[in-house]
Amino acid sequence: MILFRKHKSFLAILCWAVLCASSLAFAEDCNPPAPNPTGPVPVQSGVSCCGTILCDPVIAGCGEFCACISDKETVKTIKHISDAFELHKKWMVEIFFKDDRKGSQCVRDTVPGVLAAMQIMTSQLTAAALDQALIIGSFLDAKHQLETQRLFQQLTARAHKDYHPSEGLCEVGTEIRSISPSIRKSDLAHTTFANRMVARQLLSGDVLSIEGENSDFLSRLQLFVKKFCNPNDDGNGLEYLCKNSKREKERFNKDVDFTQTIDIPLTLEIDFTQDGAQKTDDEENIFALSANLYAHNPLPTINKADLVNDKDQLKGAALYLMDLRSIAAKRSVAQNSFAAIAAQKAEGTKESRPFLYAALKEMGGKGFPDEEIEKYLGKKPSYYAQMEMLTKKLYQYPVFYTETYDKPANVLRKEVAMQAIELMQKRDIFRSLLRSEAIFSVMLETALADKQKEIKDETDRLNQEGTVKKK
Repeated sequence: MILFRKHKSFLAILCWAVLCASSLAFAEDCNPPAPNPTGPVPVQSGVSCCGTILCDPVIAGCGEFCACISDKETVKTIKHISDAFELHKKWMVEIFFKDDRKGSQCVRDTVPGVLAAMQIMTSQLTAAALDQALIIGSFLDAKHQLETQRLFQQLTARAHKDYHPSEGLCEVGTEIRSISPSIRKSDLAHTTFANRMVARQLLSGDVLSIEGENSDFLSRLQLFVKKFCNPNDDGNGLEYLCKNSKREKERFNKDVDFTQTIDIPLTLEIDFTQDGAQKTDDEENIFALSANLYAHNPLPTINKADLVNDKDQLKGAALYLMDLRSIAAKRSVAQNSFAAIAAQKAEGTKESRPFLYAALKEMGGKGFPDEEIEKYLGKKPSYYAQMEMLTKKLYQYPVFYTETYDKPANVLRKEVAMQAIELMQKRDIFRSLLRSEAIFSVMLETALADKQKEIKDETDRLNQEGTVKKK
């Protein structure tokens, strides 16, 4: 095909020459010249044209520019040309193209026509084209097959890479698994502390202050002497008072020391569920500390006869009772923050212990025994201890930063886990801000109470005297 394209002009000329030669041969073979019945044409003398050119006798005369002209042979010439074209057309269609010469006397050979050759050529070209299409199709099929295999291999490799979590991500997942049950136990402790402090103020239930202020003082004093008394306090003057004390140094002054009682420990043995029916030292310490911090003097008792008379009509003491309840309500707002802080450190579940211990031991090395870890995190790490590990200790471990040179998918997973931890921490901050807002609002209300009383007194004076005292 390429050679044909390059030399198509030459082939066209060659074919035209062959056609012309064949046409002439066909004309000579199949149409020989007719014999002259009159014999040869006698030579006649010519006609002189312009004195220099001798024309044939049949010429009528000379034309312009001394040329011989004649119109006697015009019809014969046109007929001869027309016959030649007809013969050529007949040869082109019937002989050269169709080879329709059967029964003709001018058949010299048995060479087939172009039509048969073109049919054979068409069959050959069709077969070759089909073979080429099969080959090209095989190439395309092999190409797509290889591309598909390569795609599967790439996806397999990517799956092995992306779905193989790192060790650091597994640590985060295992450390966070017991957060939810720890929160529920913390909420229960929060409610219990708050209810107990309110009940102590209102002298309700089975609290020690139910018999009045003296009962509360005596009970707290006995507890102090028995468990919290330090003989070295008061200039070593408590030796005799603490004579019957258990002398447990780790509990000295736990009823007044907020730092040692609540602030430093990450986990306190506080469990108000059915599993924690036995009273613990931490629970006793917190109750004693809360009694010294809030409502050191419980609300006084009011005789029943001072509240209502025999006809169930209210007396003046009933209004006094409402003032006492207002004080208790304001204290409950402050006590709520204390209860929330202590409740966050209530012990959680045992499921988180092995994972947190292992992570802390890995950070501290072999020189960090289980006894020290237990003192630090507690037997059942609290919600506060777990958040301490997730929001602080985890990022103090150098391996956390070296593991960021990891697969991109694992880095994104760690980022999502950190965002989840951040949301939990922000939620705790939000709840703390709500408690602070409540405290500030109560402080503002308390600060305005005196001003309100002053305005009320002036209003009463105006109603009585008709004038307002000027300052």
